[in-house]
Amino acid sequence: DRMPFSRQDMGGFENKIAVLLAKELGAQLTFEWVPQNKEMLTDNLRVGKCDVVMGVQDGQATLMSTIAYYRSPYVFVQRADKPFRVNMFDDPLLPTLRIGVQDSIGPTHDAVRVRGMGANILEFYDFDLRQGVAEVAADKVDVAILWGGAAGYYAANAPVPLVVLPIEPEFEPPFTPMFVNIAVGLRRGEEEFQQMLDFAIARQWEAINKVLEEYHVPIMPLQQPLLTVEGR
Repeated sequence: DRMPFSRQDMGGFENKIAVLLAKELGAQLTFEWVPQNKEMLTDNLRVGKCDVVMGVQDGQATLMSTIAYYRSPYVFVQRADKPFRVNMFDDPLLPTLRIGVQDSIGPTHDAVRVRGMGANILEFYDFDLRQGVAEVAADKVDVAILWGGAAGYYAANAPVPLVVLPIEPEFEPPFTPMFVNIAVGLRRGEEEFQQMLDFAIARQWEAINKVLEEYHVPIMPLQQPLLTVEGR
């Protein structure tokens, strides 16, 4: 029950992408519904209760992952009726605004803090990003700095018009990315299965992007994987 990613009624976009990949592989797809917590991987993936975990961060420790199937930026969410449009941490208006930030430890919080705007942060959103969007809509904060994967969906369904702007530039100096690449996670040592999933992602690339668009997920350009002349 974590929209827009996954929900037991199959409402999340990760469920729909899993269906696309399973059909491409000719595989029978089943779902194991477990809470998202620190034990999720240890108690389910590693012991074989499931074979893949959708929507993991590319390069996540303790996992092997496929090629990334989308890249979503961190974003500034703000009301459409406000007389400003903020999309940079160095915008001179930002120090005058009420700010909500995803994660008390993370790249967006660090970017605000190093600029001396820690006192402007009124709220932290550690897991449920719908709260951040709701507080912008209710005018409790002026901007919420969130990851786009969830923020775009909730902003599109907010009771008032909201604006979602990707953070610019793409890298916080010197090299911190203001985006996250998302892949499918699987057990280490399953290179053949990884390759099969990579091929399925490549073949379903356009369909995957269509699903993301339907859920209002802001995405950044990501090079479409190329198939060999043999179709792999």
